[in-house]
Amino acid sequence: MVLVLMLQGCAVSEKTRELISPVSLPRPAAAHQAAYLGLFNAGENFRLHEIRARILVVEVFQSACSLCRHQVDTLRELYLLLEREALSGMVKIIGLGYGDDLLAVEEFARRSALPYPLFADPRGEYVGVDEIPVLFVLALSPEGARVLYEFHGPQPSAAGLIKLIRQALAD
Repeated sequence: MVLVLMLQGCAVSEKTRELISPVSLPRPAAAHQAAYLGLFNAGENFRLHEIRARILVVEVFQSACSLCRHQVDTLRELYLLLEREALSGMVKIIGLGYGDDLLAVEEFARRSALPYPLFADPRGEYVGVDEIPVLFVLALSPEGARVLYEFHGPQPSAAGLIKLIRQALAD
């Protein structure tokens, strides 16, 4: 499985790698979001590597960030491209609202009409980042999540991300 997270820049740090695998998120309340991630267990929380995918794209955003709001279009387009190219079974997308409470994340999701699950991270404890937005592309396996790509600030286009994802799937 591969996880993609949105970050500014293009370097992968050991600190980031250490922080990703142990992340435990609350199970989505909406049944369709839990099904999208392949989470069929009844547990309250899940770890990233439990998502049924080979690649996971993780967008770290803040609801008040103007660049984050602008980049939503790229991720929505990526989601549609994954569906169109029959990659949605192997690649999933999630968002982490860094410093945002649940109400802010729900409003951001509603306003942005995002088709993938978003999670609130009010204390910024899920992923250690110095700037927002960030995008991670992760490879998922039973052992955990390995960072393949990390982008900070403006991210590649949806077409550029699809190219990187295809390369990761081929490896």
